[in-house]
Amino acid sequence: MVGDNVPAGRSPERIGRYTVIGRIGRGAMGVVYHARDEVMHREVALKVLTADLEDDADIRTRFLREAQAAAGLSHPNVITIYDVGEENDRFFIVMELLRGALLKEFLKQPDGARLSSKLDLMMQLCAGLGAAHRASIIHRDIKPGNLFVRSDGLLKILDFGVARLATSSMTAAGFVVGTPDYMSPEQARGEEIDARSDIFSVGGVLYMMLTGRKPFPATVLPTLFHQIQSEEPPPIGGDVPPELAALVMKALSKNRETRYQTCEALLADLQLVRHLYPDEVASARGAHVSPDRAAVDGAGAIVATTKGSMPPAFSAPAIEAGSTEDTVDLEPPAAAGDATDDTVTLEAPASGWGARVKASIHSAIAGAVARAARSKR
Repeated sequence: MVGDNVPAGRSPERIGRYTVIGRIGRGAMGVVYHARDEVMHREVALKVLTADLEDDADIRTRFLREAQAAAGLSHPNVITIYDVGEENDRFFIVMELLRGALLKEFLKQPDGARLSSKLDLMMQLCAGLGAAHRASIIHRDIKPGNLFVRSDGLLKILDFGVARLATSSMTAAGFVVGTPDYMSPEQARGEEIDARSDIFSVGGVLYMMLTGRKPFPATVLPTLFHQIQSEEPPPIGGDVPPELAALVMKALSKNRETRYQTCEALLADLQLVRHLYPDEVASARGAHVSPDRAAVDGAGAIVATTKGSMPPAFSAPAIEAGSTEDTVDLEPPAAAGDATDDTVTLEAPASGWGARVKASIHSAIAGAVARAARSKR
């Protein structure tokens, strides 16, 4: 049972109806265990509120709100919440147990290095986050450490622990919540935020996926906050397609009025860029998930537990939930396929950017189809 008699560092044997198998890791507000639901006969991830936080009414509210926020979502790219409970004055949340790797570990694998694979994951992130935004939920802490790639390729957004319902007034303006490295300028200033703050964070994640580095390199907090609010990230170079680089920089716009206004708009442009770079290897593993898809993947089993449970492609080191090191040292990815005359270069982000992207790419694709038809005559 969960109680004060559990020695430090030792996992409890049972929490409610759940038998604890082992400790997975520790997050910002709780310890995560690998457990078995003895009623439903399935393995789960069980997050228990940290003992030294349980007397803080604000933290307790936020912890429960994690369950409220995520449990209200029904989307394949959002972690599934099974249950919420309390035992011996300790709150816990029961989630699906995911097997695979955190995004930053997946990117080190051969499958994760391909541009087409990265684009598919980018689209899944936008689809899942778009569903949250339509439910008036702002995540507030989108970062590589909160994104998980399941062993079948399905991306899951984790940890709504600092998310808030847009209609809630619990978190007042002036209080900064989130991970600084991927924080939006308005969030860094402690201003009231909306869904566009998450979109800036998504832009930071996409930047990291393409370059292997964080968009703002400072390690001292005041300098980091200055960079986020006043400096542009280093240009995305290497073999990254210019269309994709322009898209990421638009998402990272300092002014929220000029960045993408919705995840759906960002997803639509990602899909257009994706058409220019066909798969090197066919992949239907959760790719092209529609932002309106509501089916829940209940077969998933919050974090990979043992290396032995992963297929060879996911032989990542043991994962400690809540890691704050999101930097991945990667070489710039090679673009999928060779550049052709059908590749279009997009203008820098500006008013009407999305419309020009669509027109340019549709024209290029139509030209390619016409030339292919003529070559068969």
